[in-house]
Amino acid sequence: MTSSDDITTLARWMASDFSNQQQAFDNPPLFAHVRACLRPLPSDKFGGVSFYLEQAYEYALNRPYRTRVLMLKEEDGGLIIENYAIENAEEFFGASREPHRLTALTPEHLSRLCGCNFVVERQENSFAGVVEPGNQCIVERNGQTTYLDSRFEISEHHFRTLDRGRNPETGERVWGSVAGAFEFERVTSFAQELDL
Repeated sequence: MTSSDDITTLARWMASDFSNQQQAFDNPPLFAHVRACLRPLPSDKFGGVSFYLEQAYEYALNRPYRTRVLMLKEEDGGLIIENYAIENAEEFFGASREPHRLTALTPEHLSRLCGCNFVVERQENSFAGVVEPGNQCIVERNGQTTYLDSRFEISEHHFRTLDRGRNPETGERVWGSVAGAFEFERVTSFAQELDL
């Protein structure tokens, strides 16, 4: 069973700007320097705990390669993270570091990505999430249809993610890390911005 304490803890750990700088410096051929920034959104506007996510290369923070809105929910006694695409996302590029710009973001900008929820479980000192079963989270990349195979683990100071696109017929990797998970460390916490 999930408790509201779990949502609070997960939200506080997620509300951060993360960097894999050390991993990128240690192994530059295999890992680019990436930032993942999760900025809390107002609960009265989005109906609960939610975040604006930007993932970007360090050298192009205002041109993120992924933007999403993530919403934490209790469902069937467990915890899920719903995944939403943003209409006209480029209007908000860079807003994770200029949060005043997020006041223009409304639920009308969002469309839910079907089959793309993360099912989250509490571990001893962390939370682990994986895309819901069924291989229905479809991602079009470079003209190819793939399904998302994604997992993460987050603890008080560390965030690890592994995203791969797989061929729907063979299950073979089409895109994503060949060298394993991205290992992020917290640069800045935004936990004080949460209205929990």
